[in-house]
Amino acid sequence: MENHFFKAYLDTLLSQIREKRARELVRNEIKAHLDDQKAAYMADGMSEPQAAQAAVSDMGDPIETGAALDRIHRPKPAWGMLAVIAVLCAFGIFLQYLISVNGQAPKAEGLPIFQKHFMCAVTGFALLCAVYLLDYTRIAVYSGWLCRLLLLFVLLLESNMIPPVPSAPLTEFLLYLYVPLYGALLYTYRNAKKPFWPMMVIYTILPLLLAQKSGKTILLLNLTAIFLFLIATAAIKGWFGLSKKKIRLAAAGVLALAAGIPIFSAFWLRAYQSARFYAWLHPETEPFGPGYIGSQIRAIVNGSKLIGPYTAQPIAEILPELSADFSFTFLIGTCGILAASALVLLILLFGIRMLHISLHQKNQLGLIMGLGCSLVFGIQSAESILVNLSLLPSTSAYFPLISYSQGGMLQTFILLGILLSIYRYQDVVSEPTV
Repeated sequence: MENHFFKAYLDTLLSQIREKRARELVRNEIKAHLDDQKAAYMADGMSEPQAAQAAVSDMGDPIETGAALDRIHRPKPAWGMLAVIAVLCAFGIFLQYLISVNGQAPKAEGLPIFQKHFMCAVTGFALLCAVYLLDYTRIAVYSGWLCRLLLLFVLLLESNMIPPVPSAPLTEFLLYLYVPLYGALLYTYRNAKKPFWPMMVIYTILPLLLAQKSGKTILLLNLTAIFLFLIATAAIKGWFGLSKKKIRLAAAGVLALAAGIPIFSAFWLRAYQSARFYAWLHPETEPFGPGYIGSQIRAIVNGSKLIGPYTAQPIAEILPELSADFSFTFLIGTCGILAASALVLLILLFGIRMLHISLHQKNQLGLIMGLGCSLVFGIQSAESILVNLSLLPSTSAYFPLISYSQGGMLQTFILLGILLSIYRYQDVVSEPTV
C-alpha cells in the first residue's frame, strides 16, 4: 500500500503534468526514487513514517518538480524527420515527372503513373501523420490478433480466395508490415511464465512459408534475416531469461543459419530465377536475352557523367519499368552520378537516424518495433540501389519513397509513421502491461 506521505506528494506533483499519458511513467519514476531514499533512511535507523517524510522532503517542492517534469515528459515533435521524408517524397515526385517527360509515360488504372505517384505520395504522407499521432503501445496489446488477421488475409490472398489483385507485390508489402507486429509479439512474450516457443515458431515460420509461396525468394531471405535479428536482439536484452552461455550459443546458431540461408535458398530457386542469376553473373553470354537488363545497366552506369545525361541512347528506349524498378538507374543516366550520390547519402543518413532513434529507446517495445521498421526501410533501399547498379540480380525492387508502387508507398508511410510515433512518445508512455 502506498505511504500517505508519498500519495499526497505524488498527487500534487502529477497535477502539474498536462500530458495524461505521461503521468503513469512519471509516477513510476518518482515512486522508485522515493522508495530507494526511504529504504536508505530506514537502514540508518529511522522509523518508516520518519523515513518516508524525509524522503519526500528530499525531493523538493512538488509543484516546482512537477513543472520541471512537465517540460520533459511531453510528446516530442519530429519536424526534422518529417522534413526529410517530405524532401524524399518531393525528390521521388520530381524523378517520376522526369521519367514521364523523357519518353516513357505509362499509365496505371487509366492515369499517367506520374499523377498516380503524386496522389499516392500525398495520401501516404497524410496516413503517416495520422499514424505518427497515434500511441504505438496499443499495438502490443492487440499484437496477437493483428498478426493472426494479417497472416490470414495473406493466406486467403495467396490461395486465390480473394478477388484478383496483383498478389505477389501485395503479399510482399503486407508481410513487411508484419515485421513491427512481430516485434510487438516478441515483446508480449518477454519474461513469459508459460512455454511460448511453440507459438513463436508458428508466428515465425508461417510468414516465411507465405513468402516462399508467393515466389519472392528475396522476400523470404529478407524476412528470415529480419526475424533472426529481432530474436537475437530480444535474447541479448534478456527477454527470454537465457543465461549468457545460452545467448552466445544462440547467437552462434543465428549467425550460422544466416550464413547458410543464401546457400540453401539456391535449392529453392525456380528455373527462371536460376537463369536470371546466371545472366547476372555472365550478362555477356546472352546480351539480348536474360542478360539484357544487366548489360544495359552496366553500360549506363559506366557511361554516365558526373553531371548531365547519358548520351549514347535515350534510357527510356533501353530499360523497361523505369517508374517502378529502375528509377535509380534512370536518375544516374539522366541527372548524373553526383545527383545519384546525393540521394544515396540522404537515404544513408536517414537510415542511420532511424536506427539511432530505435536503439536509444528506454521503452523496450519502442526499441524492438522501431528496429523492425528501420530494418525494412534499410533493406529495401539497399536492395533497390544494388539492383539498379547491377550489383544484385535483376528483380523487382521497390525503392522506398522514390519508385512508383501504390502498395509499397503505403507500406513505407505506415512503417515510418510507427517509427515517428515511437520517437514522439518516448518520454510520455511507459512500458505497456500485456
